[in-house]
Amino acid sequence: MALIQAKYQLRLSRDDKWHMDRPHFHEDVEILLSLSDGGDFFIENELYPLHCGTLLLVGEATLHKSIANDAYKRYVMHLPPSALLGFSTSQTDFLASIRQAGHCTRLDQEQTQELVELFEQLAAPENSRFGSDIERVILLMRFLLQVFTSFETIGREEGMFSPEFARVAPILEYIQQHITEPLTLDMISSRFFINKYHLCHIFKSATGFSVIEYIIQCRVLKARELLRQGMRVQEVGEAVGFRNNEHFIRTFGTLTGTSPKRYAKEYLAGDRC
Repeated sequence: MALIQAKYQLRLSRDDKWHMDRPHFHEDVEILLSLSDGGDFFIENELYPLHCGTLLLVGEATLHKSIANDAYKRYVMHLPPSALLGFSTSQTDFLASIRQAGHCTRLDQEQTQELVELFEQLAAPENSRFGSDIERVILLMRFLLQVFTSFETIGREEGMFSPEFARVAPILEYIQQHITEPLTLDMISSRFFINKYHLCHIFKSATGFSVIEYIIQCRVLKARELLRQGMRVQEVGEAVGFRNNEHFIRTFGTLTGTSPKRYAKEYLAGDRC
């Protein structure tokens, strides 16, 4: 049963000075509940101040970073899109809701406590008691309903606009839409009528990546998706724009810590999300 096999990563983090000042992105959907005041969370071209009860929803392959200078506590869950798809129905489509819900909402004290309790139950060690796996699936569904219903009933909080990121947003979109095609710095700068040295400067300043680094990251994200769908390693490398298989395997290993073949094998065996 697909629902029972849904995997997630959950952590409760407490750091005195927590920040991920380099923007990053990943293939999972991230749900973050802030339990402290202070700091900022950047999602693409918007900034969201962090408060106790701030609930953030970050879609897959979405650039984000966070900065908090004081003692900071938060719950973070990572869920692969395939898990959300497995829980979705025609009436309740979690993946579609991510695009519609917005990135941020603010819970009151009671709502925050309710979600904390669900987080803590999900963080409890699993056991082999009869029926406990089904109970955990039900608990995870309750958690997802609570999160997405909060965005429906409370409404989204608008972030503050970041003009620096807005300048490169069309370029990011273009790269993502053409990631399987040959892409060069000269090609992109010509497409957007911008000097390539200026492009490098504003892109790095806004995203933390060079243009080429970002292209490679996007190619590897796409490769992971195709490997999970069962495509052969050599076909995947060609499909996501690598010129030869050796380069693909080496780059994939550098960025993920494993080979494409092992990644696919572990995913099919249920050891990797």
